[in-house]
Amino acid sequence: MTMRRSLYVFTLVLLGCAWLPLASAQATTSSPTPTPPLIAVQNSGNFAAKVGSVTAPWVDPLYGASHWVAVASDPTNGPVVAVVDTSGNAWAKEGSLTAPWVEEWTGTAGVVAVASDATNGLLIAVVTTGGVLYAKEGSLTAPWVEEFAGVDQVDVASDPTNGPLIAVLTSGGLVYAKEGSLTAPWVEEFTGAKVAQGTVAVASDPTNGPLIAVIDSTNSYVYAKEGSLTAPWYDEYNTASVEVAVASDPTNGPLIAVLTSGGDAYAKEGSLTAPTWYDEYNGTRVGPYALAVASDPTNGPLIAVVDTSGTAWAKEGSLTGATWTEEYDSGNAVVVLVAG
Repeated sequence: MTMRRSLYVFTLVLLGCAWLPLASAQATTSSPTPTPPLIAVQNSGNFAAKVGSVTAPWVDPLYGASHWVAVASDPTNGPVVAVVDTSGNAWAKEGSLTAPWVEEWTGTAGVVAVASDATNGLLIAVVTTGGVLYAKEGSLTAPWVEEFAGVDQVDVASDPTNGPLIAVLTSGGLVYAKEGSLTAPWVEEFTGAKVAQGTVAVASDPTNGPLIAVIDSTNSYVYAKEGSLTAPWYDEYNTASVEVAVASDPTNGPLIAVLTSGGDAYAKEGSLTAPTWYDEYNGTRVGPYALAVASDPTNGPLIAVVDTSGTAWAKEGSLTGATWTEEYDSGNAVVVLVAG
């Protein structure tokens, strides 16, 4: 969705047989207007992306060596892409994959997360290497707001009705969330969450409201809630899982996907009480951000995985009827992200 109790994930890849920190975060915002799918892959030191369809051409490389990457999109403002480079600088661009990069943070960025909606614009969150969370909203040049200290990971979402949604996982396994504005109060959501990347995920849409999912630290089971920050938790998946990903849109409702410790990806859609988990992919790489989902009222669910050979695959439109498209077959993909 593994982390060394601070802000870095390490995957053995290029840069001269060195350990390169690779990680990511994604957020999905859905709108009644179709949002072209955005797919991104982090490979051995580079970051590539495509927008428009699962068969669109890649912009490769979109960015060079990077420690952390994040993507989002909405139908008005277009794609938002952010990276943390290997020097701890955060960069972002909006509107097009070929837009210029804007330096957002200098020197101490460890994690970046992004979201976007047609009314509120982009949302960017940065966790420093010291565990302090900052966020900004509305534009790439908006001022930063200090949000939370002691953060291990963060996920963000946004929709035109409910505004920004930010969730943090502390180093002690506590999950807090806020919604509506960057200065809204924090609500304690969950105790005993697994402290690792990909174990907390959020989404939001104007009809169904916030969607939060966590993996617990006791059994690695998945829990989710929807509709408000004080909604009850549902016990969603009782098999040891290493990652959870969520999305939501007003037409199709919540989409939840899990990656088990055995490398199997499962998904369900429509409600938290939907009875059927669909076996989506077997042989997924077991690691953070090897699974990603998005959802759109017109195009339906979008799911992507990285398999054990380092190839990225994606499908769109249905959990059961859509076919998988081989997206990136370099053999060294380690992270996949989607938005739309």
